[in-house]
Amino acid sequence: MVSRLRLHYDAVVAAALMAVVAIVCGLIVALITGDSPPNIPVATIAFVLICAFMFLRLSSWSRTSAFPLG
Repeated sequence: MVSRLRLHYDAVVAAALMAVVAIVCGLIVALITGDSPPNIPVATIAFVLICAFMFLRLSSWSRTSAFPLG
């Protein structure tokens, strides 16, 4: 029960972090490009690059499985 709650808690925290990263990327791109058409593609590319960096960084920190093998 506790492990299931911990898993849901981690998922909520991860989703919240991704939302914050997306909002920050969108705001930065809006400041840089103004009202020009490439806002969405540039924000999407920035979001994907930041998420990939975070994923690679976090995956190098943790080498144990989140789920028990048994």
